Amino acid sequence: MGCDGIWEKRTNEEMIEYIYEKINQYKEKGEELDLKKIVSDLLLDTIAEDVKGANGVGCDNMTCILIYFNHNTAKN
Repeated sequence: MGCDGIWEKRTNEEMIEYIYEKINQYKEKGEELDLKKIVSDLLLDTIAEDVKGANGVGCDNMTCILIYFNHNTAKN
């Protein structure tokens, strides 16, 4: 979930691909999933490097919440 500022550079599909790629990188390495790092990387990747040359894209405020549903939990 996120405000309009994070959707300026990516479509819904591109955002899903980005997040899944990051999650899969953690799984492939056998590392514990770090959702804060994924969101941080996403925001840093989204922000405009050159504010003057970006024509406003990547210059808006950005808020993002990543909700991860773990469907692999064991049932009692």
